[in-house]
Amino acid sequence: MMFPLAVSLPRRMSLVMTRDFRLFLLVWILLPVLLLPAAGRADEERTVRVTVVRNDNLYNICRKYLEFSSDWPEIGRINGLRNMDLIHPGQTLILPVRLLKGVPVDGMVIFVKGDVSVRSAVWRSWTALWPGDRVRQGNQIRTGPESAVEITFENGTTLLQRSDTVLGLKSSQNKGGASIFQRLTVPAGRLLMKVRRATGQDSRMEIHTPSATAAARGTDFRVSVDARESTTAEVLQGEVDVSAMKRTVALKGGEGTFVGKGSPPLPPRKLLPPPSPVDLEDLYRKMPFEIRFDRVEGAAACRFQLSKDREGKDVVREKVVDAGKPLELDGLEDGTYHLQGRSIEKTGIEGLPSTVLPVRVRVNPLPPFIQGPAAGARIKGRSVSFRWLRVRDAVRYRLQISRDGEFADLLRDLADLREVSREEAFDDYGTCHFRVRSIAADGFEGNWSDAAVFTLVPPPPAPPLEVPGMGEGELRIRWRDQGEGLSYRCQISREEGFGKLFFEKIVDRPEIVVPGPEDPGFYYVRVSAIDPTGYEGGFSPPQSFEVWPPPIETDWAGAFVMGTVALLLVLLL
Repeated sequence: MMFPLAVSLPRRMSLVMTRDFRLFLLVWILLPVLLLPAAGRADEERTVRVTVVRNDNLYNICRKYLEFSSDWPEIGRINGLRNMDLIHPGQTLILPVRLLKGVPVDGMVIFVKGDVSVRSAVWRSWTALWPGDRVRQGNQIRTGPESAVEITFENGTTLLQRSDTVLGLKSSQNKGGASIFQRLTVPAGRLLMKVRRATGQDSRMEIHTPSATAAARGTDFRVSVDARESTTAEVLQGEVDVSAMKRTVALKGGEGTFVGKGSPPLPPRKLLPPPSPVDLEDLYRKMPFEIRFDRVEGAAACRFQLSKDREGKDVVREKVVDAGKPLELDGLEDGTYHLQGRSIEKTGIEGLPSTVLPVRVRVNPLPPFIQGPAAGARIKGRSVSFRWLRVRDAVRYRLQISRDGEFADLLRDLADLREVSREEAFDDYGTCHFRVRSIAADGFEGNWSDAAVFTLVPPPPAPPLEVPGMGEGELRIRWRDQGEGLSYRCQISREEGFGKLFFEKIVDRPEIVVPGPEDPGFYYVRVSAIDPTGYEGGFSPPQSFEVWPPPIETDWAGAFVMGTVALLLVLLL
């Protein structure tokens, strides 16, 4: 856009103000009066007019008014000069405001994540950058892996520099008191730009990459440079001109382009729509977890960003996945995150961002680590000791024991256990499943531990006894054979309660022969079975038997003699 008023420098004034600094002050005073607010299309430029006086030449005029005198060929081109050396007094030259000398405008760091550093053209060492720091014209800003920095300028323009990006702030100036012009270089990485109009100001931003230049006013757009130094530019709002190899394409909101190094920009392409989730859950209680998305026609991949803030600055996970593949997330702390995705076509142009989706994660308190019984344990008896490790953030535990793996047929559901162990006795033998979960102070129950299986193994049954048989000087005891591999314990006692044993022996056959007791009286016998692991069952009901005293033998000869003697004594007396 051309302004109707011309800047005419009379000969007398040009003779007096011979130094560049005085000429700059003159222009600085005049420009705020001469410049009018910019309007119209983004490709129109704010300009001023300078009237040529005697002894002027194009180079001297450019040296007096322009930031870089080397831009004099562009001034000649803009003014249609066929002979750059031929200008005459009274001739009017048009100078774009963006090329004029200006006052440097600093940026303010408002957000930092991770490893962010800065260096100046004077001090070549890198120093850490923190919120509240200022970045100045000539600075370079570098972000490391999983890092980001956001910088804002006085006109409301902000730039969000993503991880693994180097940014050069080559020029940042207020020109004529009404316009801010900035020139950035991005040799590698990604930027999200929000170029804003502030009251009474017009902003122009130029981003130079190894393969292209993007120029914009009043717009939101992204610029990325990959390892091959190719450039992609996507416009979300407003308009951006992307130039390379003497060709320029104008991008409107919702359009993007790709520029390979040494190639002109592709024609504007409509940005792909974002992917939509198909199975987003209200709460994710276990990690890793997956979120599936619909497949967008024309998309080769999708970029997903999970951040702590809705604006997407504090990114905790960023992944590019093939189109149609799920997004897998792991290692997240408990909390609410914000997910945004966009489709990527095969050229690398990224599409429109999706609506910000909340992703709630809570996996704490964690499931307890089970110490016993071990999975698959075979427990002899009907009493089981359950033990697990204490969990941080857990105040209680819940133990479930079931006959089935789905925990539908519950034998126990103990929900208020304060300790990390529990002894339980069962009425029956058989296979059981159990699991444990932690409970937080607010009542939130964490995930169940993996279910474990144990079996309550019944002991070998007591073998039925036959009636003990007494032989000459021996006692034969038999019982029913309980199967291969079993051994047997046989006990004989004078007491029915078997408080004091007369005999005990373990044999591997279902019978035993022992010497018969010498002392007469009642005796009791019982038998138990023992499996190959040493697991012994109960005793059989005791069987009793009686040992009789031996018969008394009569001495008939002695008795005759004694009887005869006794008779004689009676007769004599």
